[in-house]
Amino acid sequence: MKIKSIFAFALAAMIMAACGKTEKSTDEQTQTAAKETNEALKVVLTGYFEVKDALVNDDATTAKTAATALAASTGNYAEQLNEYILAIGETDDIEAQREAFEALSISLYDLAKEGGAGLTVYKQYCPMAFDDKGAFWLSSEKQVMNPYFGASMLRCGSVQEAIN
Repeated sequence: MKIKSIFAFALAAMIMAACGKTEKSTDEQTQTAAKETNEALKVVLTGYFEVKDALVNDDATTAKTAATALAASTGNYAEQLNEYILAIGETDDIEAQREAFEALSISLYDLAKEGGAGLTVYKQYCPMAFDDKGAFWLSSEKQVMNPYFGASMLRCGSVQEAIN
């Protein structure tokens, strides 16, 4: 009878240990997946900032090139973002690029709010963009540099939110 009790105890201990290892493994998998998601979002945001900077500089050619590079790096975010990114990358018309950039900014804002990319991102807003309809964009810098007007109204806008 004692041997059966010891065996039952040992079996129970092994089962609990195995369950604990599975839990830890699942936690590690979750952490790894979160890190990969954060890194992917960081890559997308970095590419987005390159497009923004090109529009700030009134440079349609660089915006087109940056958008093409961004489209290649969207990974899991492709479905949500590539329609707008490709619209920027397929034209040399800076006004059309700016319109697509607005839609891209709206989609990317939601992603930036959901998952931390390990960077501070500033949501900035210009009330005069698109015939006073207003539009926002994301920036890695607190200083306002308006992608919708470029040099003609570079500082038009304000910081609405800091996303961490």
